[in-house]
Amino acid sequence: MTDYALHAEDIVKYYDDGATRVDVLRGVSLSIERGEMLAIVGASGSGKSTLLHILGLLDMPTTGTVTVDGVAATGLSESAKSNLRNRSLGFVYQFHHLLPEFSAVDNVAMPLIVRRVNRDKARAAAEEVLGQVGLAARATHYPGQLSGGERQRVALARALVTRPACVLADEPTGNLDRGTAHNMFELLTRVNKESGTAFAIVTHDRELAGLADRQLAMENGRLV
Repeated sequence: MTDYALHAEDIVKYYDDGATRVDVLRGVSLSIERGEMLAIVGASGSGKSTLLHILGLLDMPTTGTVTVDGVAATGLSESAKSNLRNRSLGFVYQFHHLLPEFSAVDNVAMPLIVRRVNRDKARAAAEEVLGQVGLAARATHYPGQLSGGERQRVALARALVTRPACVLADEPTGNLDRGTAHNMFELLTRVNKESGTAFAIVTHDRELAGLADRQLAMENGRLV
């Protein structure tokens, strides 16, 4: 599966307390090509966020396999999965989850610092990516000094700084007003084209999803 940034095969996820079984994902298979922008749309509770967590190795399927950047995740230790996430995946969420006590550039550099990259090199890489998302002039500002749209762009830069095979974005515009959300989605499409990084974006907004290369709909735990 080395031709794909991400590949999932027959993903099933359910919760069973002994008396009741709740099926969340019902045999989902999905391939994301390198450099592709994919949007997954669906109502709340349809299973799309659970799928994204499994693709990001943040949760494990009940059955099925996930391959990230050519590496099969099944059977990997927690340490190996963490290393694979750090090397090959980036994450953007509805809420930016920036560290308030760190500047924008240090927030962006954090995944490289965790990887034990030299701090000066990590900050230089962070500054480059902040420039890519239009925030070079805000690098030394703290999250509390940034607008909601700017904070989300810092979060995007943090996801991109490791040059991942794929960025997984869970409702990345859900906490923004309509105009800012549209600008953010246009930024995502531009960065996708410029960087060659694949994007898998979960959203309930079908209009914004229409900017992606491909759309899939999640209904009742299945892609249709």
